[in-house]
Amino acid sequence: MINNIVKITGIFICLFCTQSLKAQIISLGAKYDKSAMFQASFNIPVLFDKYKPYDFAFGLDYTSSNAKAPSGLQPQFTAMYFLVDDKYKSYNISAGITSGYLFDFNKEFSNQFRVSPYVYMETFPFTIKVGYEYVMPLNQGQFFVSLGIGGGYQFRHFSIM
Repeated sequence: MINNIVKITGIFICLFCTQSLKAQIISLGAKYDKSAMFQASFNIPVLFDKYKPYDFAFGLDYTSSNAKAPSGLQPQFTAMYFLVDDKYKSYNISAGITSGYLFDFNKEFSNQFRVSPYVYMETFPFTIKVGYEYVMPLNQGQFFVSLGIGGGYQFRHFSIM
């Protein structure tokens, strides 16, 4: 199992490194999904264009072991639409959906495909993400709240002058 995770992670890193990286969106923090867990995510936006109200990202999400909910390493794809995104504001708000395949590190759950619609707010350096995580094999879902430090989507409007 660990060998498969290393291979998939390697493939994603190769795909990311062969394209010009316009931004790296990093978040470290805590996620509450039936109990608290550590969460780290790394996403690379595809467009990162301040003139488009939407973007797509490829990334990895890690959540520490949790006996009450699926957790582990998830390669993922995200589509988002910016509801509030202005160079004159010190925050942005987006709605989106993330889907990916979770390599679960718990003995209680198996690997699974997840889909998570969410609302995200960023005011540098803090992030908050509220959503619903639907797990395909279990045919159930639960709400989650994720608080973190990081972000980076506000850099879409960065300019020197």
